Amino acid sequence: MLSTPLLVTWLSLATPAPAVSSPAPEAKPSTPEATSVYSLENGAFVDQALRDLETLERHARGLRALQQQISKTRGLYTREQDTPYTPDEKRTLLTTWAAFSDYFASLELIRQRYWDFVKVPALTQETKHAWGFLLTHGALTTELAHGLTYAEFTNGRKQLEVLLDEPSEEFGLPARAFARFKDKAIHVTTATQLMTGDSYAEQLRPLLKKTGILNVRRAVWLVQETRDNSKVARGKLFKRGFTLFAKAGADVVQDTTASAIFPVQRSVAEWMGDTRVKRIGQPLISRAQALGLLARMQPGDVLVARQNWYLSNIGLPGFWPHAELYVGTPQDWATHLDGDAGVKGWLKTRPGSPQTLAEHLAREYPAKWATYSAPDSHGDALRIIESISEGVSFTGPEHGMHVDYLGVLRPRLAPVDKARAIARAFHLQGRPYDFNFDFFSDSSLVCTELVYKSYAPSQEVKGLRIDLVDVAGRRTLPANAFVRLFDAEYGQPDRQFDFVAFLDGREKERDAIEGDVDSFRSSWRRMKWDIAQQ
Repeated sequence: MLSTPLLVTWLSLATPAPAVSSPAPEAKPSTPEATSVYSLENGAFVDQALRDLETLERHARGLRALQQQISKTRGLYTREQDTPYTPDEKRTLLTTWAAFSDYFASLELIRQRYWDFVKVPALTQETKHAWGFLLTHGALTTELAHGLTYAEFTNGRKQLEVLLDEPSEEFGLPARAFARFKDKAIHVTTATQLMTGDSYAEQLRPLLKKTGILNVRRAVWLVQETRDNSKVARGKLFKRGFTLFAKAGADVVQDTTASAIFPVQRSVAEWMGDTRVKRIGQPLISRAQALGLLARMQPGDVLVARQNWYLSNIGLPGFWPHAELYVGTPQDWATHLDGDAGVKGWLKTRPGSPQTLAEHLAREYPAKWATYSAPDSHGDALRIIESISEGVSFTGPEHGMHVDYLGVLRPRLAPVDKARAIARAFHLQGRPYDFNFDFFSDSSLVCTELVYKSYAPSQEVKGLRIDLVDVAGRRTLPANAFVRLFDAEYGQPDRQFDFVAFLDGREKERDAIEGDVDSFRSSWRRMKWDIAQQ
């Protein structure tokens, strides 16, 4: 088991270093707090660990793909710094940095969630201790391997560092974000924890086997991935560690901003960890608030949603990470769609000349219709089609609207365009989730891609005109873009959306309030990873 000196070393390093201007933190208690993930009963703890393990694997794949993209644009990072970047080059650099920092912050959330494993006795709580170490060290080694690699490309290049440290509303980046990244990725304490963790990993292997963790495929993958990432990180530290630390030092000392994009301050980290555990299954928007919106909604509405501690759409910038299509119920269609002359004319062109949209969809997609017609596990009617990790799915208000922040937009389109969009979404239901954010393939779809393709303009359909954007070399569409477009077009006669509702979460109060159109318009400018959301 963990030797006393090694335990003390890890415990002293587990707390992230405070900002230079912050007071020295008080000593942490010797046992996990009641609100920590370790307070969960064993079954719930393992379920959470498995979810975080899946997330970690997905992020590791995403970071490798991002590193490949960086290699393709290597010239932007190695050029002489007296040559100014063009606007297109700046966008490439900023979107890549935004995606990278997204992954980095998400991994740090996982690492901080489990870092108190040292306070969980290995002799009496074997499973929690072993899982805690595996996830803590796996996240750390992934951060360091990719963080140090990125630092080699960027560190010490004045023009590039100034660009990356500038605030960007479009990409959800605050000022000095790059300096804080260096404080985390290029920190002597964090690097020392890498060495300590590597030593303990060999001691812990019998416990991983005893607890059955090594029977989990992803756990075996993480063990090997941790070794590979540690080898990369160690190599870079031994080769260029002194240079990296020296170059990073001045910027870190000058960084006195109180609110960190990465939760490196102990007080912020503990507050975040407390919120994360207490908030599992407890969104800021109440169920009553979510259900109360239904009377104001219509088929074809576009929803944007956010859960502060749910790591969705990592790699896409902006405050709003998720978009959904509100399709409503057959009763809603009868009220808002079926009586329209355009809808009636379109339905006559469908096989069998159905009289209603429900009749058309039931005939065209009988298996999907059977799924859609059944209530969800909460007894609610399925009203939403969204692309989630399980794929393009029918969901109810409990899943799609019982979140932390929710915005509702209504396309200014004819009823027939909305009926066609719903039919397209039915056609796409069942496709797998697109973890690569590839908008040029229909074989799998990310959340915004579902909305985008459901409302794609054609000769027969006016649709929505939403431009794709370049994010780290990919043409894609962040959910934030819907709100930004609404803000840009607001008040114009040819605007594409009308405002319906905004439920604005408040972390400190643990609730949500009804926001007005002005607060919703500006919401796309909020920082993605600033956890001090009001």
